[in-house]
Amino acid sequence: MNSVTFTHDELILVMISLVRATHPSMLRQETDGFTVDFQVLDHKEVLDDDERLLFKIRAVLDSPVDEPSRAVRLDANESQRIAAALAHLQRLQPWPADVLAMCQALRARLTAPA
Repeated sequence: MNSVTFTHDELILVMISLVRATHPSMLRQETDGFTVDFQVLDHKEVLDDDERLLFKIRAVLDSPVDEPSRAVRLDANESQRIAAALAHLQRLQPWPADVLAMCQALRARLTAPA
């Protein structure tokens, strides 16, 4: 397991990419942004690896921390799944340059040898 440090914005991007790659219907557009509706997964008795990863990221985002960044322990498979989800997100639509740069930087960090 490796510890990967994410900014809050990066964690939001990871959450969006995982949701879009696994359960796009969970993403709800709001007037001031978006929400992720976990109700579908909250009622599932058996979660797959991607769904467990979503809950892991959700727990980090929901935890009250005053720090600008947070460390998340990820195994190699989790890192690969996040990198693949980010790549998928990049292909879905045109994104602003700053979002693309964040995706690329995250993917590079997640796929770098430990």
